Amino acid sequence: MAEFDIETKIKEMLANARKVAIVPSVVDGADSFAAAVGLYRMLSSKGKDSSILYPGTVPAGLEGITEGINISTSVGSRSLVVSIDYSGTTASKVNYTTENDVLSFYLTPVDRDFDLSKVKTEITGPDFDLYITVGIQSFEDTGVLREHLQAEISKSKVINIDNNSLNTRFGTLYLVDASMESLSLLILNKAPKWDLVIDQRSAKALTTGIYR
Repeated sequence: MAEFDIETKIKEMLANARKVAIVPSVVDGADSFAAAVGLYRMLSSKGKDSSILYPGTVPAGLEGITEGINISTSVGSRSLVVSIDYSGTTASKVNYTTENDVLSFYLTPVDRDFDLSKVKTEITGPDFDLYITVGIQSFEDTGVLREHLQAEISKSKVINIDNNSLNTRFGTLYLVDASMESLSLLILNKAPKWDLVIDQRSAKALTTGIYR
């Protein structure tokens, strides 16, 4: 795929994303984390609901660039929520049974013509529609997130960004540019092509990563 096509497709994926998870490498250190923070700042300024997934402590010396950032140490798990609107009824008791791996709820008493449209179900938990990996050559570089994250990413859109030629080229799109001395420099160079604005806070994060 030509470089122009990659830049255009990344720009489109970022523009269309609703909720973004940025995953820096846990083995690459300060540069990967700072690059992720810079990307987070730019995406947030465009109104994107973003989070950094990082199962560890902030690398030493980078505490000053993380103010106000949403950092999660785990991907989280999903739950099935069943809700019943029983307003206007005489229902006052709830019981449940589990048999043959089937969970049954009993709300009593209810009328024969109880409106079943008042019974709602939903799935709660992580709902990222785009993952951006930064400096991750393979899933081993995600530490304790590896197993859960690998399962999530296999079903999601993924932009894989790296400056190491050993990158395994996973993801929906991958941008591996070994000519860049640092990941922060790579993000700084590419951001305008992705229609991202480098403001004061994102510039501080990226320059911190470049000079680490």
